[in-house]
Amino acid sequence: MYHYTECGLPNVYLKNGFTIEHIDGEDYTSIDDMNNLHVAIAQTIADGHTALRPAEFKFLRIELNLSQKMLGHRFGVSEQTIARYEKGQSDIPRTTDAALRSLFMEKLEKTNSVSYFLDLLSDAEAQQAAKEILLEEVDNHWGIAI
Repeated sequence: MYHYTECGLPNVYLKNGFTIEHIDGEDYTSIDDMNNLHVAIAQTIADGHTALRPAEFKFLRIELNLSQKMLGHRFGVSEQTIARYEKGQSDIPRTTDAALRSLFMEKLEKTNSVSYFLDLLSDAEAQQAAKEILLEEVDNHWGIAI
């Protein structure tokens, strides 16, 4: 397995879909289909049932190709507020959490029911410890490892 910390998240592991080459005493890693890998990571985060952690919030924002200023404008908060969420200096409100997930799912053109987000907002267990994300590539498609 490869611990894929380069994505900015501490809990992403790849079961396959990568190559490590040793050249002149140094390791060089190449990852297959990086764009779809990032979509799979973001979708796993957006589909999760725990509150977004700061690094996950930042990852989703970057996958949406939004600056802190642009996202702040959409959410009616300052750029500094978004930066504080991403640095873990301020708690991410549940409504903001749900809105960011919804924006990402909308980008994927997937239908989301309002009840899913209402459940997410009312889930008393949303603060439980996050689990590791283990992904694998099967038939040139990234998904959750079995």
